[in-house]
Amino acid sequence: MKPILVEEVYQLSDPASISVPEWTSLKEVATRLAREPELRAVFLLDSHQRFAGTIRRADLLKWLYFQLFGKLGEAKGSTGEILRLAFATKAKDLARGDWSYFGVKPSDTIQTALERMIAYGDAIIPVLDNEGKVLGDLRVTEILMKALEFGGTDQPPD
Repeated sequence: MKPILVEEVYQLSDPASISVPEWTSLKEVATRLAREPELRAVFLLDSHQRFAGTIRRADLLKWLYFQLFGKLGEAKGSTGEILRLAFATKAKDLARGDWSYFGVKPSDTIQTALERMIAYGDAIIPVLDNEGKVLGDLRVTEILMKALEFGGTDQPPD
């Protein structure tokens, strides 16, 4: 039996992410997410159109709270975290990850994809080509759909 590859799964649904240049303003990112509630991830692109990071919803919420109320609220954070939120204006200021380890390639297995999702605490990750350019996104729901199709295993029947 051969393992299920990301390329068999990641286009089962319409994309739930946007890709924006890393210098895009956070206000623009927040506006886009507000107007398109079906979006689940923001992927950042460098000047070569390669994946440069992602903005987690939790980080965007902290940033928004800080912008509105001037403090972190219930969330605890270090002085560095407070300064990061206070001075963040561009998407790259809240980004984490890079193309060399955060995303998956179409040739990766869904096991690898799930391991990355678990490691980074995200239910959606970018699918990248060999140069780090974003081909699409992979959601845990797409993996679930495929696993249910095969009776809960990551292997198609013979």
